[in-house]
Amino acid sequence: MDSKQIKKELMRRGFDFSMIAEALDKSPSLVSKVASRKARSQPVALAIAKALGMEIDEVFPDIDAYHHQPMTAEQRKQKQRELVALLKD
Repeated sequence: MDSKQIKKELMRRGFDFSMIAEALDKSPSLVSKVASRKARSQPVALAIAKALGMEIDEVFPDIDAYHHQPMTAEQRKQKQRELVALLKD
C-alpha cells in the first residue's frame, strides 16, 4: 500500500496518523514518514498494520526488514554478548 491508500483506509476505520502517533508516544511526522517510506520504524509500521487490520507484510511488502520479528530484550543482550566475544579475538 502507498501512503495515500494507508491514510484513506485509516480514515475509513476512524483513525489517523496523529492517533497512532499519540498511542505510540511518537510524532505524527514519524508516522507519516513511515507510511510514505521516508523513514523506517518497525513498531510504527506494525501499529499502522494493526490499525488497518492487516499483516505488516501486506501493508509494507517492499520493506523486508519489517517481515521479521524484532528481537526481545534478552535476545538482544545475548547477541551483544556474542558480538563482544567475537570482537575479542
